[in-house]
Amino acid sequence: MGTMRILDRTGDTAVTWDLDDESTIRAAEEIFEREAAQSKMAFARSVGAPVEEAERIRSFDPSAEEIIWVRPIQGG
Repeated sequence: MGTMRILDRTGDTAVTWDLDDESTIRAAEEIFEREAAQSKMAFARSVGAPVEEAERIRSFDPSAEEIIWVRPIQGG
C-alpha cells in the first residue's frame, strides 16, 4: 500500500493505493499527473525515513511507500 500526500493551501490531502488493486493505482497515477501538470514537485521516501532521504521523482511509482507533493518555493 502506498500513500500520496498533497500539501497545499487546503491542508494535507492523503490518497492511498493498493498494489493488488489496479483501479486504485490508476486513480493515484491520474492524480500524480494532475499535480505534475500544476508544476508541483513530488518526492518519494520510505515511511518513517528522515525527510532528508526523500528523493525527487518525475513519474508515478506505485511501489513508493509515500509520495509527498509540494509547490516550489519562489524567491522575490
